[in-house]
Amino acid sequence: MYLRFEKFSHRDGQHRYLVLSLTPTLFGDWCVVQASGPIGKPGGHERRNYCASLDEAQALFDSARAQQVKRGFVPIPVQMGLF
Repeated sequence: MYLRFEKFSHRDGQHRYLVLSLTPTLFGDWCVVQASGPIGKPGGHERRNYCASLDEAQALFDSARAQQVKRGFVPIPVQMGLF
């Protein structure tokens, strides 16, 4: 699962992105990756959370998504490449 969010605040001069992804690891665990930073500028950070089960990872993914929507981030539709 892959979601991209963006936040534009012209009053504060903020233009930020956030990417949430839920992926399986090589060892059967699940990883929730949260990468964020300013749009068009260097910098940003990435946080990885490893979970033992898909249900735990899905709950973490959903709570992170809800938290970011509360903070003003808007989901952006992203079309993944076929090849």
